[in-house]
Amino acid sequence: MTSTMEEDRMSNITLKIHDLTGDTVLANLDADALRAEVNALDGERWVFVDNRMVRRDALANIDISDNAEVIVTRHMVAGLV
Repeated sequence: MTSTMEEDRMSNITLKIHDLTGDTVLANLDADALRAEVNALDGERWVFVDNRMVRRDALANIDISDNAEVIVTRHMVAGLV
């Protein structure tokens, strides 16, 4: 079985965005697309990469694996969203 360079560069990063309307799931993202989606979100957000909380502004400096799961939720205070 042969693979092309395009297939070699494909990522399978999953982004789950939790908000008041429920969940939005975006699959098969690469790291650049993931960062663009997260940066486009308004307001305070908590970001978890493979269950580890990271600062949203530090996301650009994190080496995200090709099969990562990223969860973004609104900043919660005392259980309020």
